[in-house]
Amino acid sequence: MPRPRLVLRMLLPGAILAGVACASQPTGRPPVPHSAYSVQLELGQRDVIQAGEEYARNNAFLLSESRDAVEIRPNYWRVRFGLANKPGRGLELEFDELARRVTRAQEIEILPGELPNPGQGGSGLSVPNAIQ
Repeated sequence: MPRPRLVLRMLLPGAILAGVACASQPTGRPPVPHSAYSVQLELGQRDVIQAGEEYARNNAFLLSESRDAVEIRPNYWRVRFGLANKPGRGLELEFDELARRVTRAQEIEILPGELPNPGQGGSGLSVPNAIQ
């Protein structure tokens, strides 16, 4: 059987947090939820960037911190990364979100520190394990 002091010690932090939350003043306006589409888009963007990073690691690409993902049509993304060991070069992937696979990959030219605009092309360098 639990000791009363132990039970109080475990319940006290939760009670304090609940009291603070209830004590805050209302703003007088109803909360506005985020658009379901914008939340879904942001989550999808994070997922495809992570999948692109994994693809790059599996194919020995060293990525910089530069990255961008744009949904070019429903469930189909263009993901771009800067290459850490090749200034002025980047990796562009096209990713099918439903199939969870890279459908096209190429190394592209970019300005140092910037990712290219969606309309810019690349060198067309073939990248392993990508369907051209």
